[in-house]
Amino acid sequence: MQIMEPTSRIAALREQTLASPMMAELPQNTWGPRRELLLWEGWAASAGQPTTRLRRCASRAYRMDHNAVVINDLELIVGAPDNSALTESEQARMAKMGEMAGCIPPVRGIYDHMAMDYGKLIRVGVEGLIAEIEQRREDLDPQRPDSTAKDEFYCGCLIELQALLRMAGRYVEHARALAETAPPERAAELREIADILEKVPARPAETFREALQSIHFYTFMLWGDYQLGRPDQFLLDLYRADVAAGRLTPESALELIDCFCLLYSVCHPKGSAVGFMVGGRDAEGRAVHNELTALFLQSIAHTRMAYPSIGLCVHDETPDELLDLAVEFLIRGYSHPALFNDTAITCGLMAVGMPEAHARNYVHSSCVEITACGQSGSWVFSPVINTPAVLLEVMRDNQACADLTELMAAFGQTLRARVLEDMRTQMLWQLERSRNGTDNLLSSCLVSDCLQAGKGVDEGGATYNFIMPTFLGLANVVDSLAAIGTLVFDENALTMAGFHQIVMDDFAGHGVLRERILNRFPHFGNNEPVTDGLMRQVTELARASCEGIVTLLGGRAIPGAYSYLEHVRKGQETPATPDGRRAHTALAAASSPVQGCEIHGPTAAMLSATCWDQVPFMGGVAINLMLQPLGTATRDSLRAIIKTVMDRGGLQLQVNCVSTETLLDARRNPRAHRDLVVRIGGFSDFFTALSAELQDEIVRRNSHV
Repeated sequence: MQIMEPTSRIAALREQTLASPMMAELPQNTWGPRRELLLWEGWAASAGQPTTRLRRCASRAYRMDHNAVVINDLELIVGAPDNSALTESEQARMAKMGEMAGCIPPVRGIYDHMAMDYGKLIRVGVEGLIAEIEQRREDLDPQRPDSTAKDEFYCGCLIELQALLRMAGRYVEHARALAETAPPERAAELREIADILEKVPARPAETFREALQSIHFYTFMLWGDYQLGRPDQFLLDLYRADVAAGRLTPESALELIDCFCLLYSVCHPKGSAVGFMVGGRDAEGRAVHNELTALFLQSIAHTRMAYPSIGLCVHDETPDELLDLAVEFLIRGYSHPALFNDTAITCGLMAVGMPEAHARNYVHSSCVEITACGQSGSWVFSPVINTPAVLLEVMRDNQACADLTELMAAFGQTLRARVLEDMRTQMLWQLERSRNGTDNLLSSCLVSDCLQAGKGVDEGGATYNFIMPTFLGLANVVDSLAAIGTLVFDENALTMAGFHQIVMDDFAGHGVLRERILNRFPHFGNNEPVTDGLMRQVTELARASCEGIVTLLGGRAIPGAYSYLEHVRKGQETPATPDGRRAHTALAAASSPVQGCEIHGPTAAMLSATCWDQVPFMGGVAINLMLQPLGTATRDSLRAIIKTVMDRGGLQLQVNCVSTETLLDARRNPRAHRDLVVRIGGFSDFFTALSAELQDEIVRRNSHV
């Protein structure tokens, strides 16, 4: 498949994006001071609303009404935040508003991490949503007890949707004003931008470009990590109609896609995990590999950014040319796409009660957690279970265990208790949010069946309401159990109490023992029976710890095994562990082996990574693979590895193809590597923007030839 070169516009926009405040200045996971200022001022201005929910809606409307209109040079798709420095008067307002910040009820738990029904937005537009809501309000029976709550929900939706249209109107005015003084070529582009925004998102999109603009504008005003879903399906008809009518070529369509994708990095802070998927199968089970699938993948080579996070859904009918394109981009070091096992994921979703049509229309809701597009109110990556910390607790409290089997049983019981305790907290948060309406109702308008039910996502209006705990450090637990089995039960060299104390002392005075554990004991990731068998047992205990739990909103608990950044954060809070890991260092990333312990090559590592049943883990599984960039040999190896992982039921594979020397040089010379992108624990980010601890963790990973 021929890889097209980016246009000069995209090359310039990419440099402009890298220099934007979101990428160059603001800290990780920071949206900028203007967002915070508008949040506080909007809350203060909305005090007259009769309910907390409507006050939140009016506050969001205030933010849209006062959000700066930004149209950057060269953009064809517009809608970017104003992250310029605050003026003196704004700083004074910020100081004044900061005094009341604690008065805003906090929002605890997950509030975005979903894909909305963008197909509906394209079909009916915001005005269509408004008409539907007004009709549903009119149909309410005022004598029914639940009508007041539904009417409040509908009124809140209208407040936010109408503010969105006002914001679009301000963009139209600004684009036309800019056109008055712009050079002729840019003036024509600005007038076209104004014409498009005069139509969308208010009305249905009739062209591919209108659809991209409508989608971005709607999502940008949500200020969150909302996923695009499956654009090569819901945008295909518009693309083909434009090409047939001569309005579009593959090259011009790719330029629009590139403009659209670059806005992810302008609008989302470093540390985001936001994107879309392509490929897979449609609702009828037909393989999806069309013109847009290839174009969205090709945008990876043009933007070369951490976001959007692009996933390719792979199955036995995925064309070789698509897989080869993915391999090519991965060995170039772009870190995208991640590979997802379409067949296994569909089976996993059907196993938790989804009909097949819904189970095929899924998305990675931020990193790797799997939810249904346009139907999900699920809380993903929450709660985070530190499994090595649980094992340390079990060692402390079960020092009379007769063998490893008894210790494992105690571990399973304690893990279940921890999950139940943390899930109770999650459900209390859900209870609070169901009372005061913290969900952004723009998103509820495009999630089935919120409008029909007259309930927002926080009230359980979505079709699916799972909570997805993730289990950190599974490989640390496996390697620790192997060490305990040898030292305590097989050799009787240590008592459980003695080994626990050594670990609590961070192996002080026991360096020889630690070196023996690290270098002589079996470790997960090497295709050997002891630790692979233990991984099967530990993951089964994790699965069982979620079994039978029903959420407040009627969903269920579904496990995941990935880490985002938490393997470093939780590692800093965790004492040493029996696998030889030192205190306060990173836990194993995602479901991968402990850093540096997979010493028998990539094939052995991937056989271990897929030795356990991942299908129940729809909360997401991330398998890390680090390869040396060695050209043809790496291509051939990676292609074979992908097929092996998919054939063996692995849910996901993410690849770093970067040399250790490059990573070390990036630490010494960050400006020379400002756009170096690496895979972490389910998502990609810019290496030089990571903490020193996280950079250390990535450098320590085995890089296979």
